[in-house]
Amino acid sequence: MTWSWRLEREYWADEWPRLLRRGWWLLVLLFVLACFSAVPYVGELINWLTIGALVLLAVRRVAAARRFDTLPLRRWQRRVGTWALASWPALARNLRLEVKDLAGNPIIAGVGRPSWEGHTCVLPVSLPPGLAREDLVAATPRIAQAFNAVRVTVVGHQLGALALRVEYVDSLAQPFSLPIGIPWDGATVLMGIADGGAEWRLPLGPHTLVAGSSGSGKASLVWGLLLGLSQPIHSGLVEVWGIDRKGGMELAMGRDLLTRFANDAPHSVQLLEEAVTAMQERAQSLAGLTRQHRASVDSPTVIVLIDELAALTAYETNRELLRRANAAIATLASQGRAVGFIVFACLQDPRKETLPARGLFTQTVGLRLRDRIETSMVLGDGAVAAGAACHEISSSMPGTAYVLPEDGSAPQRVRAAFASDEQIREAALAYSAPRPRRVVLPVGADEEPKPRRPRGRRAKTNDTQEES
Repeated sequence: MTWSWRLEREYWADEWPRLLRRGWWLLVLLFVLACFSAVPYVGELINWLTIGALVLLAVRRVAAARRFDTLPLRRWQRRVGTWALASWPALARNLRLEVKDLAGNPIIAGVGRPSWEGHTCVLPVSLPPGLAREDLVAATPRIAQAFNAVRVTVVGHQLGALALRVEYVDSLAQPFSLPIGIPWDGATVLMGIADGGAEWRLPLGPHTLVAGSSGSGKASLVWGLLLGLSQPIHSGLVEVWGIDRKGGMELAMGRDLLTRFANDAPHSVQLLEEAVTAMQERAQSLAGLTRQHRASVDSPTVIVLIDELAALTAYETNRELLRRANAAIATLASQGRAVGFIVFACLQDPRKETLPARGLFTQTVGLRLRDRIETSMVLGDGAVAAGAACHEISSSMPGTAYVLPEDGSAPQRVRAAFASDEQIREAALAYSAPRPRRVVLPVGADEEPKPRRPRGRRAKTNDTQEES
C-alpha cells in the first residue's frame, strides 16, 4: 500500500488497544524485572525482551501492510459492525419484523455478533415465533439500502440458524476466465464462482435447462461446460453431441470438441433420434447388470448439447420435424440419465408452449430474465420468495445466474467464466474429440414434403378451372 503518516496513525490507533489487551502481562513482567535490575543478568534479560517485543511489532506491521490495500480492513469492519448492531432495532421496527406477546409487548427480530468474510458481513438473526424466513427475505432489499450494501441475502433454512449475508463488494462484479484442461472429478464441472468467491461446480448427471434473455450470457454456460470437460472429451470418457440452430454461429468455432454436430432442422432431428436409439440399446445391454451407468472409453457419457432449443420445439415450421424433435427430447430427458445420456439445453423463452418437456429438466439455471413470471417458470414458484431475482440481474454482468439444484435447496447466485475465442480455438486444437462422426440423413429425408392439395368444393372448382 502507499505509506503515509495518516495511515500510520490510523493503524496504531486501532492496534494499540488490541496489543494492550493481549500483552499486558509483558509490561507487568518488565516492570517487575526493572525493580530487580541490580541483580546480575536481569538487565540483559530486560533488553532481550524489549528487543523481541519490538521485532514482533515490526513483523505485525509488515504483515498488515501486505494484507491491506487502503485503510486497515479490521478497523472498517469494526466500525460497520458496531453501526449495524446499533441501528438494527429501529430498522427492524420500521420493517415490521416484530410480533406482540400475550401482554401486547412488541418483540423484534434480534441479531447476534457479526462475523466477516472480507467485505461481507454475516449477521446472525433470531426470529420470534410468528415470523417466517419469507418475511426476512422480503425485507432484504430495504435492509441493503439501509446498510448501504450492494446486496443482502438470507442464508440458512432453520429459524434458529438464519443469518443475513450483507455484501459491500460484489464478488461477481468483475468478469473472469478459467484455465482449460482442468482435471475432471467425474461428477461435476467447474463453471465459475459463486457468491463469496467459492468455486461453482455444476453437477453432471441431471438434465439441465439454461434460460436467459438475449445477451444474458448463455454462451458462457455452453463453453464453460465444453472447456470444463475438455480432458474427458479428449480421453473418450465423454462425448458431446452438439446442436446449434443458429446456423453454427456458436458451436462451429469449437467443433473439434464435438463428437457429432448438426446445425439445421433435418440433421438436428436425426441426431436426436439416433441418440434415443443409442440410449435404448445401452439400456438393453445394461438391463439386469446395473442400474447406474459408469463412464468408460467403450461406453462414454453422452451429453446432448442444444443451443436455441426453441428452434426445434416451437419455431420449426415443418410439423413432422417439430413432432419428432419434441418426442425425442422428451424420451431422452425421461429415460437417459440412468444410462449416461444427458441433455443440456439453452433457450430464451421458458414458457411451456415453447418447451413442452420443461418439467423433465431437474436442474435449471436462470440467467437474466424479463420479469418475475419468467423467473418462476424457470426456477419454480417459490424461487423469487427464496431470494432468486433473475429479473434484477444487470445487463452489464453477462453469465450471472441463479441455479436451482436438483435437491430443491435455496437458489444459488453464481457467475460463469468468460471464454474467449482464443481459448476456444486452443481447446479445440489440444483436446479434440477422438471419434468424430457425421450425422447422415436417410435417403430422401432431406426432401421438402409436398404441400397437400385442398379437398372439397373449392378443390373441385380449382380442378375445373385448371381443366378449362
